[in-house]
Amino acid sequence: MRNKAFRLNEKEFRRFVKIAKPIAGDEKVRRMKEFIQHGDKSTYDHCLSVAYTAFLINRRLHIGAKEESLVKAALLHDYFLYDWHSKGDKLHGYHHPSIASANAGSDFDLSEHELKMIETHMWPLTLMHIPTSRAGWVLTMADKICSSGEVVYSRYSTIREKMNPKNHQ
Repeated sequence: MRNKAFRLNEKEFRRFVKIAKPIAGDEKVRRMKEFIQHGDKSTYDHCLSVAYTAFLINRRLHIGAKEESLVKAALLHDYFLYDWHSKGDKLHGYHHPSIASANAGSDFDLSEHELKMIETHMWPLTLMHIPTSRAGWVLTMADKICSSGEVVYSRYSTIREKMNPKNHQ
């Protein structure tokens, strides 16, 4: 049985869905399904995982960040709307937070606080753009957790596929 600390209960999940659904269901946001983020995971699925993880961390650690702002910023933190793999932007990690923030600010009614969370989520890579709020730190941490898991799983899947005896016949 999985540890209950690492998942939302039914009431918490309903609250998360209520906050996330208007943005996650938006036609423009759903375009993120067209772009791969890490491994074979779409940018949309990555952002949804980050939003869920950020909401969970905020709840379990009693951080007290505003859930609406946290979930909105998490869902839009990678709202850059292009395939960074084929674009050849070797500095994508540095550039995309400001692009995502500009896109999100243009398409959605976001507060300065929410835009700042998006702009700073890549810290410490973007050394001078440091999160300035509890919600910003939670988003940054959730993004690192999810990204690390996605990359490791992708690499593991590749290794597992290469090690499969059926592929060596």
